[in-house]
Amino acid sequence: MTQKASEKDLEAGRSALLGGGVGRGMPIVVQRARGASLWSADGKEYIDCTSQAWSVNVGHCHPKVVAAVTEQVQAFTHIRTSFETVPKLLLTKKLSELAPGRLKKVAYSLTGSDANEGAMKLAMRNHPGDLFVSLWDGYHGRTLATLNISWPHPNNRFTAWGGPFIRVPQAYCYRCPFDLSYPACALECVRFAKVSILKNASEPPVALMMEPVQGSGGMIDFPPDYYPAMRKMCDELGMLLIWDEIQTGFGRVGDWFAANIYQTVPDIMIIGKGLGGGFPMFGLLARDDLKSFEPGDHSFTFAHFPVSMAAALASIEAIEEEHLLERARRIGALFTDALNAMKEKYELIGDIRGPGLMIGIELVKNKKTKEPAREEAHAFVNEGLKRGVIFGESKYLKLGNVVKIKPPMVISESQVEQVLGVVEEITQKLST
Repeated sequence: MTQKASEKDLEAGRSALLGGGVGRGMPIVVQRARGASLWSADGKEYIDCTSQAWSVNVGHCHPKVVAAVTEQVQAFTHIRTSFETVPKLLLTKKLSELAPGRLKKVAYSLTGSDANEGAMKLAMRNHPGDLFVSLWDGYHGRTLATLNISWPHPNNRFTAWGGPFIRVPQAYCYRCPFDLSYPACALECVRFAKVSILKNASEPPVALMMEPVQGSGGMIDFPPDYYPAMRKMCDELGMLLIWDEIQTGFGRVGDWFAANIYQTVPDIMIIGKGLGGGFPMFGLLARDDLKSFEPGDHSFTFAHFPVSMAAALASIEAIEEEHLLERARRIGALFTDALNAMKEKYELIGDIRGPGLMIGIELVKNKKTKEPAREEAHAFVNEGLKRGVIFGESKYLKLGNVVKIKPPMVISESQVEQVLGVVEEITQKLST
């Protein structure tokens, strides 16, 4: 039916959209997608270095996922949360087995935003008070609570509906707010965060919420010893530690979770995006000794959608059978090695960040001053589209200066070479 839509009907639908999204309007009507590519209605192929909001880690329309979903929809689709289903029980079992440390309890949500709110609600069930701590440039969603705990968005009309929070600087070593250098800094950011909380908190904070690698804020990863240091700080202050692994989980960083890479286990971990293999699937993993939700605290009509749960099980199976964690590490190294070589050649490229296939290119006008090249980052994505590659861009409305490369883990080596060629071509163009 949709393949026969007229341009008049499409334009009518386009004009009726209310707006409110954060991604720029892409001038592509997507016709189909497979692996790391998608095709527009006019037949042009694009290499998708966004995995469609970092969600199709195993690639578009992975055969295992399609087969599992096809089988499930022929049995039943929607079942309310009061009932048990085989997909729900098997997925819950598998997630509790994959989770690090004592993160053995599972709850499900519809989106990343309400999964993060679920983590906040669970933390509040386990700790007195209402105050949360988050990091500069952190991003956790677009519900009223999560929008306000994220980095300050322009024209935010909704601040009155956000709870109390404190933001502290993160270990953004490329732009250290203390003008220090790692490791000689001795993690001054951690010391300062602790002092800031002690000086500014009107009550003991409930929890620190953070991404182990900041996605929207600029693909910012931190020094290895920052993670256990923040874990220690939370323990000393009696706070819970919440990790938002919605973007980093299920292979994106070359392991099931960033917690495994950085050998730091939070008390609550939020998961999603890459879990569902292209279907909506979000939730949280909690320490098994935490007090659970009260009845009605965190329940959504479609949060236990059996079709998405079948897709998630198939996606996990594909990651295991096709050794995609190792592949993400290997392909990620191909990208970062080549991009670091380009960094030495071009003034525009200030920093290259990973790990795995969570890659960021920070663009600057001058390497010495590190003035952010925001217009250039925006133009970079436009130029990529012209050349058949879809890149991501940090933040939105030209607020960021980081280009994102986060393709599916199944991207081929030849596609990697094609993407790298486009990166260099655009860099040369924007450098003249």
